[in-house]
Amino acid sequence: MDFYKVIDKRRTVRSFSDRKVPKEIIYKILDAGIKAPTYNHLREWDFLLVNDENTRLSIVKAEGIPDSVNITELEQNFIDADSHAKQMYLDAIPRQKSMLLKAPELLVVVFKPKTKVDKSKSVYDLNCLSSAWCCIENILLAMAAENLFGVTYIPQKGKEVKQVLNVPEELEIAALIPFGYKPEESNIVPQKNIDLKTRIHLNTW
Repeated sequence: MDFYKVIDKRRTVRSFSDRKVPKEIIYKILDAGIKAPTYNHLREWDFLLVNDENTRLSIVKAEGIPDSVNITELEQNFIDADSHAKQMYLDAIPRQKSMLLKAPELLVVVFKPKTKVDKSKSVYDLNCLSSAWCCIENILLAMAAENLFGVTYIPQKGKEVKQVLNVPEELEIAALIPFGYKPEESNIVPQKNIDLKTRIHLNTW
């Protein structure tokens, strides 16, 4: 698939069909991830594939994700938000539990930090995290090329989720990515159109 078509095709999806993802395709998209640029040239990333139902339930419990969401209260929380952002949150938050539990695949991207995120004092200290997200973007684009879709979920209780997954203390979780094939009927929140010319600055702001 043409590279620019892949970029246009990539979308965030939070509900999935029951169709299983072949292991060779999973390895193919992870191989694309591992080839991403990295700040120290070491590509210090690891991948967990979590298919065990009890482990996924433990992740949801560790995160404190509720069984249900009060939509009226949720709408009030975002009453003053940009309409695109509001639509995204109203779609995303009620699906958090189901997407983590029901996605055919749940990928956890782990990285080795140069400086712990909570100890970082500058953007420079976050080079390791930035590199991990280059890896994640490669994975998302490779998914789109394979007609797969997913969503990045950043754990709020990273320490607790690490304990569930037995991730070594010196490592950090960049994101959880539930992914799979999109069902025929799937709600995809429209993206906000941006006039690129308004975002380009020459020499100074």
